Amino acid sequence: PCPEEGSPIMANDWNLPTTEGGFDFIMADPPRHFKTFSPKGGGKSPQAHYRTEPLDVIKAIPVRDVAAKDCLLWLWATGANLPLALQVVEAWGFRYSTLGYWGKLTKTGKIGFGTGYGFRCAGEPIILARRGKPKNERTVRSLIMGVGGPGSGRAHSEKPEEGYRAAEALMPNARRLDLFSRKTRPGWTAFGDEAGKFDAAIRNLDLGE
Repeated sequence: PCPEEGSPIMANDWNLPTTEGGFDFIMADPPRHFKTFSPKGGGKSPQAHYRTEPLDVIKAIPVRDVAAKDCLLWLWATGANLPLALQVVEAWGFRYSTLGYWGKLTKTGKIGFGTGYGFRCAGEPIILARRGKPKNERTVRSLIMGVGGPGSGRAHSEKPEEGYRAAEALMPNARRLDLFSRKTRPGWTAFGDEAGKFDAAIRNLDLGE
């Protein structure tokens, strides 16, 4: 569903999914290209695992065109690139609301110890932003602990199931879009280059395999 690689990408080339009245809740994990300080860091960067896009292309995605007039945006970010993520929020037609955080756990339940040029990464910030006046529940904490990152056995940039449960609790009856999703979930519309990639893993987990 995404534009073909190797050609200039325009905002109207994305063919984003739509729903009548627009999506009330949009979760997004944009595949932004990450500039490393040395070739040694290239193997751990996003572009080593999936197709990425420069910031100007990410900002040009017409998210505002598929959002409801009252919409909540959940944007996954990184500490190093938080200012750039805030640029995306504005470009998509949203205003910053608050900041949450995903605390990463290893598969044995320890706090993660990832890469980093300053702090070693043990989690990721989550930006909540608003368009209009979306109504959400006020029962979800800003810290979400979930398995992910180095030592977790999960794929690069794979987001925690706890995050999705928190998102559903924020807006239980929303029309939800999972932008750049890699898993299919009931109650969500998935979109991205790798949509459905991890569905087999979910089925095996459900079956106890």
